[in-house]
Amino acid sequence: MLVEDVLNTIDSDTRPFWEATKRRELLIQYCPTCNTHQFYPRIVCKNCLSDVEWTTSKGKGTLYSFSEVQKVFNPDFKEKVPFIVAMVELDEGPRMLTNLVGAEIEDVKIGMKVQVDFSESFGEYNLVQFRPV
Repeated sequence: MLVEDVLNTIDSDTRPFWEATKRRELLIQYCPTCNTHQFYPRIVCKNCLSDVEWTTSKGKGTLYSFSEVQKVFNPDFKEKVPFIVAMVELDEGPRMLTNLVGAEIEDVKIGMKVQVDFSESFGEYNLVQFRPV
């Protein structure tokens, strides 16, 4: 799938998330009924099926897991290898699959503190990545 294909698949469920990246904001969903945050976007709360609302994340978290990617099959990412794919646990609770930037693989440790980084764009949108604090 090429970048253009991804941008064409943005739908009403994820549009607020992507639009916020233009403003360099990380939006996640919040359920006022059960007082939980969730990511990835859904039309209802994954816990209680109530309506959810969008809220701005602090953009801070902890590295939960990671892996270094050394080979890609999509030509759009060929020039980016190697890169670090990371599972970040946001301070609000949900985990987010993302990239870790600004670190060498030998310096990356599970449990390290990270913060959101919008330094790279994806078409008209900014990518949500994280970097060590």
